[in-house]
Amino acid sequence: MNDILDLPAERGLPPEAALAMRARILGFVSPPPVRTPRLRVAVAAALLLAVACGVAAVGWDRPARSPGQVLAMGQGELSPTLRDAAEWCLQWNSPRRQAPGEQPVPVSLADLAVAVERGDRALVLFMNDVGYATCDVEWAGTARVSGGGATEPWPHGEWLPGPVQRLLLISTEPDGGDVSVGGRVSPRVHRLVIDHGDGHTTAARLSAGVFGLLTSDARLRAGNDPELVSYDAGGAEIDRRPLFQPEDQLEHCYAGPDGKRIYGRPTSGCRAAEKWRR
Repeated sequence: MNDILDLPAERGLPPEAALAMRARILGFVSPPPVRTPRLRVAVAAALLLAVACGVAAVGWDRPARSPGQVLAMGQGELSPTLRDAAEWCLQWNSPRRQAPGEQPVPVSLADLAVAVERGDRALVLFMNDVGYATCDVEWAGTARVSGGGATEPWPHGEWLPGPVQRLLLISTEPDGGDVSVGGRVSPRVHRLVIDHGDGHTTAARLSAGVFGLLTSDARLRAGNDPELVSYDAGGAEIDRRPLFQPEDQLEHCYAGPDGKRIYGRPTSGCRAAEKWRR
């Protein structure tokens, strides 16, 4: 995996604010106890749109992991190890683990929207009407678990930048490889795929306004300009956007019902933001 300790680029923070936030994140990570692996803040390939927050490294008797890859949409589809990863994320998101000034989103297992398991790494995403919380959990082939997480209230509530909003993305290589993707979609979206840019596609699973996608042996390359493509109930294409493009660099801006721009770069002729419903 691609492990980066810098802040996610999507935030578009001023340099001074980014440096201060990075210092706070690093300061929040305490030295690990004896025999505990070094703590890692995992922000891989623009993994999170929120600020990295509570992290931990703890001892744990993990259950046997099933081979292959798993994509779960909701708590009813969780494998035993994905359920454990979700429980760790809930602990890391507890208010007592937040840095001063952070705004933790109160989530429970019932808010689990997407969970991905690939080898010794799991990714979980919780969503509700208040906001979202997500974690990257890794076992690294041992009985110890480490990881990082992020939590943030929705900056614009139920409004999306068009029909789809990518909330997390993690890749196995710096410029692609296989990817795990999750986020929100508007009711207009009935099918969502990644167009690999080489003649292949991978379809996402949609469930109650949420999407999850896990590629296998896709060999994605950023140079091929892979895209997220949305289709309506009639099969017509309604949106196409670069998979690896940050939200603040979208080709189009998106405005709320009052006409005020809430997503994208300040350009003329903003498209309408779309409402999210679960």
